[in-house]
Amino acid sequence: MTNKTIQKEHNPFPSARKTLALAGLCSVVDQTSGEQVSFIPTPEQKEMIEHVGKHKTIVFLKGRQIGCSSVVCFLDVVYAIMYPGAKVAVVADTEQKSHGLLDRCRGFLHDLGVSTTISNRSKIRLVSGSEIHALTANASKGQEQSKAGRSLSFQMLHLSEIAFWPDQDAFGALTASAGLSAPIIIESTSSGPGDLLWHLWNASNSFKKVFFPVEDHLAYRADSSTLNEDDIQRGKDLGFSNPEAMAWWLQILDDRFGGDVIRCLREYPQMPEQAFQSREGRWINVTPPVLDHTTVDEIKIFTEQEVGHKYIIGVDTAGGIRQDSSAIAVIDKTMNRMVASYVCSEATIDTLSSKIATLYSMYRPDYACIEVNGIGLATAQMARDKGVPVREVKTTDSSRYTGLLLTKRQVEKGNMFGPIELAEESDDLHVDKREKFAGKKDLCMAIGFCLIEMKDNPVIQKETQKTNVFDMKKHLRKRQY
Repeated sequence: MTNKTIQKEHNPFPSARKTLALAGLCSVVDQTSGEQVSFIPTPEQKEMIEHVGKHKTIVFLKGRQIGCSSVVCFLDVVYAIMYPGAKVAVVADTEQKSHGLLDRCRGFLHDLGVSTTISNRSKIRLVSGSEIHALTANASKGQEQSKAGRSLSFQMLHLSEIAFWPDQDAFGALTASAGLSAPIIIESTSSGPGDLLWHLWNASNSFKKVFFPVEDHLAYRADSSTLNEDDIQRGKDLGFSNPEAMAWWLQILDDRFGGDVIRCLREYPQMPEQAFQSREGRWINVTPPVLDHTTVDEIKIFTEQEVGHKYIIGVDTAGGIRQDSSAIAVIDKTMNRMVASYVCSEATIDTLSSKIATLYSMYRPDYACIEVNGIGLATAQMARDKGVPVREVKTTDSSRYTGLLLTKRQVEKGNMFGPIELAEESDDLHVDKREKFAGKKDLCMAIGFCLIEMKDNPVIQKETQKTNVFDMKKHLRKRQY
């Protein structure tokens, strides 16, 4: 086998430069005007072309309407043209969508001047013998499984919106029908955790994973002059950095989703985790271990202060009337673990501020992050009176979501554990039928305040200087040769 053949098997598509040149010969429907315009790939589409040229199997996780399916349809056509006799499968969750994707392929073939011998709703055959098939991952009436991938062998798979396939077993049948060298391109939005897309994204497999944040799509922009300081902070809490993208997202949050942060982020995610948030069900999917501890003034101590480590305190405040609990979490920023906690449903403002002061004297963080919504403002002021530097935290739906997401991530990774209260909250905290947080979350929020602050102000580890090592540069500086 020649080196040229090996290279061709590894990269079955032409270079990105050549592919973009071919795209320039085609046209697409403009999403805003509805008119036919020249196909000028967006930055995301260009990135997709580059990735496909380097990786044979790939998953594109995306938000709504960023043009992923169009560019992959173009690549379906390129592959069919390049390899006479090849069979390409275009598979979607509904018959209407699969036929719509095939129509896009048909349009590209027409623009490129490629003749066909068969062109109908389910199949296109080129004069070279190559075929593009439209398949549906949906069982027909009276069948338990769809027929997708169970009758033909394909040399390329374009799998669209796999998170919504009614018959997710079709994935195994399709990939089994494809040759070992077949490109497999998956492009899909998410329907939540636990489905086929979620498993493919989180598993250790051969698929290259590419995520497109909503902020990267240039069409998703609005006037940023409408943003106030609270809006900007909400956007930053959710991972946004572009003010115009923030303004657009916050606008559709209210206009299209009635303020439902979880649902809006699932459709238009800024981070991969946001795309997979549950519609309903348990929020943290593991129960963290409970550690032994010592008790100081009702505070649980898991690890004492260590020289050279940096710490942060997070405080979620409550009214002290048994409806919910006040919670304090102390996180070792250097080791990314919890070292102390306090949770109480009866703590008064004076009691809570005293616990904060005790923990401040024990771990000496730069400041304590204290929630100042409602009664928390008085707690923050009393903590200051006791000598504790305070960073005020104003909780919004966005910051609450981000804090709980960061806590979820660390608990599920096995980094965050300690008190029984965290284990109980992990078991209880859930998303209800209205897609709102429900159940105990006080300590999770206190941890979240710490993690948000750590994300915004990470610890910078100084590189340690090696000792007893010969330094040639040092000696050359003393002598000039």
